[in-house]
Amino acid sequence: FPNFSHVSIFTPGKADGFPCEVNLSEELNSSSMPSHEQLLTAKNGTHVNDRLMTRLTGSHVCDDLDQALIYAEDSLIAMVSSRLLYDNIKRSFLGAGNEQIRSIEEEKIYAIDLLHRKCSGEDRQLIEQFLSYFSREIYAKGDILWKQGAPSDSAKLLISGDLISSLENEAGTTEAISLGSVIGESGLVENHNRNSTVHVLANDTVLYSLSRESWEEMKQKDPKVAHLLYAIVVRYLTLRVQHVSNRIFETRCLPI
Repeated sequence: FPNFSHVSIFTPGKADGFPCEVNLSEELNSSSMPSHEQLLTAKNGTHVNDRLMTRLTGSHVCDDLDQALIYAEDSLIAMVSSRLLYDNIKRSFLGAGNEQIRSIEEEKIYAIDLLHRKCSGEDRQLIEQFLSYFSREIYAKGDILWKQGAPSDSAKLLISGDLISSLENEAGTTEAISLGSVIGESGLVENHNRNSTVHVLANDTVLYSLSRESWEEMKQKDPKVAHLLYAIVVRYLTLRVQHVSNRIFETRCLPI
């Protein structure tokens, strides 16, 4: 890959940036994100890799580890073929996100794309069946999806907007929820109470929700479809374990 040098990805670990006087986020953010039009131009142009690679070198700051992972994955895909990035991950973190969605049908296609990324290798038709059990919901800024300790009666897929999760009785412990995240899946499957409180930070936040009634129906009628939610639970559990292990390694407090 002669046009590819390197890309460095940073995460501050806090929503308000790195804890220092210098604006490191601005200093480190040397690469700019390509727009939908730029990706389209790259796809139709003769120098596809040249046009996209200029935006995938240098350094970039992501808000959280989820975004950093997506950015890294898209960078690696673009190393092989930027056409592949455009064709198969049209609405990736490097693309236009959900800004190009103009209808409910396009939104459903986007939702299927998001789920497909979490269920890699699964048949797309199976994922479409899975999504058919979800209902569309819209929330306003200031709404609370659920409170910590409440019964788990649904799992939700974040399509657009902003959410933040917070722990009650903790000293400001919060975590931003990335677009495309499935939340509440563990509580729904294991039937335990909510682990945190989830607040809505933006108007017109769109989620697709799987109710407990629909989940029970899915398990009875379509057990093969239901296994997708189990797969998502296992995937998230694996990522959380790896995240904790990495934190232990970074602090040099390795268990003996």
